[in-house]
Amino acid sequence: MSAVMDNNEPEVPGPFLRSAALEIGDTSFLEEIAPLRREGDQLFSRKVYQAALGKFKKTARVIVGDGFEIPLYCGEGGGFRSKKYMEMKQAKRLALMECCVQIARCLRELEDYEQSLIWVEEVEVIVRNLCFSNTEAMFDWHADLPRIEWNPNDGIEQFYVQRVRALCLASDNYLSLWNTGTAAQRRHLAYKITQHLPPNVNSITFRGIVSSAAMFLFYQFRHPDPQMTKDLMANEESLQVMGSWSKIEVQRDRNIPPRFGFASFIWKGRYYIVGGEKSHSGPYYKDMHYIELSNVSTGWHDLPSYPGDMIRVSGWKIGVYQDKAYFFNGRPQLDYFDLVTERWGSVRTRPADRQWPYPEKDFMDYAGVLVKSKFYVFGGTHGNVTTGCNLFMVLDLSDPRLEWKKLTGHASQPLVPDWNCPGPRRHPTIWADERVPGSERIYLMFGEADRAGAKFRREPQGSSESYSYGDFWSWDVNQGGWRRERMVGNPPCARSEMAYTFNEKLGMAFVFGGYSPSLPADYVEEGKKFSFTYFADTFIYIPPSASSPSATSAPKWKHVLTRGFPTYRAQAQLFTDPDTGKIYLFGGYTNSQFVPDKKHEISRSFSDVWQLKINIPGGYFDDVDLEEETKTAMAGPWQRCFNCGNAGRWKKCGGSCGGRAFFCDSQCMKEGWKEHKERHHCANVRK
Repeated sequence: MSAVMDNNEPEVPGPFLRSAALEIGDTSFLEEIAPLRREGDQLFSRKVYQAALGKFKKTARVIVGDGFEIPLYCGEGGGFRSKKYMEMKQAKRLALMECCVQIARCLRELEDYEQSLIWVEEVEVIVRNLCFSNTEAMFDWHADLPRIEWNPNDGIEQFYVQRVRALCLASDNYLSLWNTGTAAQRRHLAYKITQHLPPNVNSITFRGIVSSAAMFLFYQFRHPDPQMTKDLMANEESLQVMGSWSKIEVQRDRNIPPRFGFASFIWKGRYYIVGGEKSHSGPYYKDMHYIELSNVSTGWHDLPSYPGDMIRVSGWKIGVYQDKAYFFNGRPQLDYFDLVTERWGSVRTRPADRQWPYPEKDFMDYAGVLVKSKFYVFGGTHGNVTTGCNLFMVLDLSDPRLEWKKLTGHASQPLVPDWNCPGPRRHPTIWADERVPGSERIYLMFGEADRAGAKFRREPQGSSESYSYGDFWSWDVNQGGWRRERMVGNPPCARSEMAYTFNEKLGMAFVFGGYSPSLPADYVEEGKKFSFTYFADTFIYIPPSASSPSATSAPKWKHVLTRGFPTYRAQAQLFTDPDTGKIYLFGGYTNSQFVPDKKHEISRSFSDVWQLKINIPGGYFDDVDLEEETKTAMAGPWQRCFNCGNAGRWKKCGGSCGGRAFFCDSQCMKEGWKEHKERHHCANVRK
C-alpha cells in the first residue's frame, strides 16, 4: 500500500458527458404534472401513503408516456438498458428521478420493501442510461461518478440531489432488511458523489441528505454484523430466507494445508482441488487432492501433483470433459488430468487470431466455466495488464482442431471501454444455467479492476483506489451476445473474490463472502480503520424461468439470514454435490488485521469445510435448531455468549460438554448455567 501511495502522479480524470440527452428539451409536460405532484406531496405529508402513491405513479406515466413499462421489466430483456432513457431529455429525466424517489418513499412507509427497492434502483438505471447516451463509452469507474459540465439552466444540481436521495433511501431499505453490506455501499457511493460535485453546485444542499457523521455509523458495520444476527428471522419472504452454516469436522490425519486461489471441480461424487497458496507471498502449492462428497468428514485423499513448470499454480480454472479435467493456465498448451488413469497429460491448442493473446506467464484470476463441450474464459490479469482484461474466449474440446475463438473484449493495453460487454477485471464470478436445452446462459458478475496496482506500475487507468464492480451480465450460449442484467430484489453489494456455485437441483445460484478494495470500515472499539472490507454474507440468485419468461418468473436476489457464519473471507470455494444438492464451502483467506488473529501478521488462510442449509424445499433445513444457534453458533471468528447472545472472544465452558457453550463473564455463566446444563447435559468436571 505504501508503494502505491508514494506514486504521486496526478490521476487522469474521466471524460465529460457529451450527450444530446443533457439538453433540457420540451418542458410543457411540467404544467400537466404540477398538480399531481402537489397533491401527492400533500397526501404524503398527511401520511396517506397509498393515495400519494397513486398520484406519483400517475405522474410517472405522464412523464414517460403510454406504452412504456416502468420500472423496466427485468425478465427476458435484462431490465437495464433502455433506448427511451438514453434519448430522454434532461427536464423529463429530472422529473422522473424525483418521481421514482417519491414512489419509493411511499412504498417504504407502506413497508413494501421489494417494490420500494425496485423504484429507487430505477434512478440508478436512469443515470447509467444517461452515460450510455454519451458520445463515447467510458469505464464503469467513471460512469459511477460522471463528470457533467456546469450550466446554471440545465438542472445539474437537482440531478445530483435526486441521485443522492435515491441512494440513501436504498441504503435505508437494505438496512431494514439487515443487508448491511449493500446498505453501506449505497450510502458510501452517495457520500462519494457529494465529494465530487461540479464546482458551482452548492454542497450545503446535501448536508441534510448524507453526512460524514451518518457514514461513520455505516462504516462500523461488519457484513454480516455479529451483533445483529443472533435472533434474525426472514420476515420479508420475498427478499429473505433463513439459512444455517454448520462446520464439518474433517479427520485430522486427512486434512490439508489451508489455502486460497486453488482450482476445483466435481466428478462422480468427488470434490477435487489443485494448487493454491497459503498467502500472497507463499508457500505456493501444486498438490492435488479429493474428498468424497458422500462422507466429507473422512477427509482428503492425495493424487499426483501438477507437473507443470509454473511456480504459482493459483487463480486458474478447470473444466471437466469426457473424464478429463482440463487445466487452463494462460498458455497454448492445455494441461489435463485423466480422472480414470489418474495421470497428467497435455494437448496443444491454437490461438484465435494467430497470435497468442497472453504472455507466457503470470496469467491468473480469470473466470472460467464449461458448457457442454465448450470451455469459456473471461478477464483476468497477466504481465502486461494489472487492472485486468475483458477478453472473452471459448475452446470447443470436442473439435479436434482445438482452436480458441475470440468472442468479445481485449487482452492487452490500451484497455478500451465498451458498453456492450463487461469491463476489464480480475476475480469475476461466473456460472452457467443449462437446465433448459436451447436456452443456456452464462452469468458473469462483479470483480475488481486493480487500478491501484496499475498506478504503481504506471499503467493506464491507474488510481489510488481500486474499483469494485457491481454489475451483472449474461451471455446467450446459443445466439451469442452479452446482456446487462438488472440486480432485482435483495442483492449483494459490489465486490470481488466471491465464492459461488450454481445448484442445478434447486435451480439457483449461491454466493458467499468476498472482498471490496473500496468500501471502508471503521471499527472504533478495536481502534482500527481500513480502506477495504471482507464479507461473510450469503445470497441466492433465482434466475427467470427459461421456458416461460413472464412477470411471475422474473429473476430475483434473496439474502440468506444465518445466525452463525464462517469467518469473513475471500477466494473461498462454494460447491454443490450434483447428486444430493448439498452445498459446501472450503478454503479462502482473510486479512489478519481485519479479522484479529494473533498467530498471523498479514493474512490467514483456511482449510475448513462448511455446509450451507437453506429453508426451502430440498435445502436440508429440517434438522436446523435456530434456538440452539442463537446461543452457540460461531459468528465468524467470535463466539456467541450462551446467556446474553453477544459475540466476542469469550471463555468456553470447562464442564463435561467439551466447550459446547461460551460465556462472556461470570455473571452470564451464573445466569445461563442451569439452561446450559439441561440443554447440553453438562456437569462440572473436577480437576
